[in-house]
Amino acid sequence: MITAVLFTLIAADVIIVAAFLRLQSRQISSHGLVRELTEERAMLADLREQIRSELLATQSQVRTLRDQVQVLATEAEQEVKLGVSEITREVDSIISEISQKLDGPMRALNEKQQYISQLSKTAKKESEHLSLVVSRAENVAKLLNAGGAWKDIVGQLEDRRLSDIRALLVRGIKPDRIARELGVSEQEVRIISGTI
Repeated sequence: MITAVLFTLIAADVIIVAAFLRLQSRQISSHGLVRELTEERAMLADLREQIRSELLATQSQVRTLRDQVQVLATEAEQEVKLGVSEITREVDSIISEISQKLDGPMRALNEKQQYISQLSKTAKKESEHLSLVVSRAENVAKLLNAGGAWKDIVGQLEDRRLSDIRALLVRGIKPDRIARELGVSEQEVRIISGTI
């Protein structure tokens, strides 16, 4: 019985030693695993710190670049405004110079056109009067060539003169001018104009 107890105690000791050894080997492997995890955790913390510092540096660079771009954009905008105002000023100056250079000749041309127009109207009126005088002279020549009584010729000439006065009045020619053209008194022309 003692032997059996002894065997049991020995078997229990062996089991305990085996369990102890197994636990120890597990503890050693756990220590290695914990050490590896701690090292990896430290590496991850370093990596995270490095990424954070790089991000901060990048943000600082981005801010600096943004500020520089803003300054450049402001300068470019001011230069464009100055350029536009200078170009506008130069264009206005050129237009003003061209206008001044063209104003004189254009005025002279306009005056010449008005003078030519007036001269044309005057020539037309003179041509009409000349045509009337020629017509009257031809009628007088026909009457004289036809040879009739002197009183009849004078009567026909008088009738012709009255019809000429009326024709000129209808055209809108002033009585004093008609009197000068036809060699009659202005009073006579005014009397005839009152009957129209």
